[in-house]
Amino acid sequence: MPELREFRWRTDKDVVLGFQQEIYETNFPGFRMSVAFLRDYEAQIRRATRHPGEKLYVLEDSAGVCGFVWLALITTMVDPFVGYIKNIYVAPRLRGQGQGKLLLKAADDWFRRHGCSKATLDASVCNGRAVDIYRMAGYEPTRYRMEKDLAVGDSLADIPGALL
Repeated sequence: MPELREFRWRTDKDVVLGFQQEIYETNFPGFRMSVAFLRDYEAQIRRATRHPGEKLYVLEDSAGVCGFVWLALITTMVDPFVGYIKNIYVAPRLRGQGQGKLLLKAADDWFRRHGCSKATLDASVCNGRAVDIYRMAGYEPTRYRMEKDLAVGDSLADIPGALL
């Protein structure tokens, strides 16, 4: 059974970086991992390990690190102090066994200890399983982030003037 522990830069960095391809290619269709992306992600994790407003935990079992969660304390335009889950991952071999729930509970606990009354995260609509897990954990959509592919053309011409 995996155990939760604090992230250790020297021993955990490479494994967590290794999870990123699946995370990003699953959640952002068409995304392709690059060396530059991984280098930047590594630098961000390094900064997070030194920042008092960020925390990383890993799940580890006899086979090694098998999951992680990256947390941050943030300020938004409407909320002066909230917890934000920057990234979360559970290895495929452990999915459906409650490990995501364990990571989400660790996030809740850390946020509460730091005075947060709200936890937030972003989820891709194409990752329905993750969205379902977040809903079961008490997360609800509060707004939509919408995207438009500008390379496709101008769909504004198709909208009646009265609507704009």
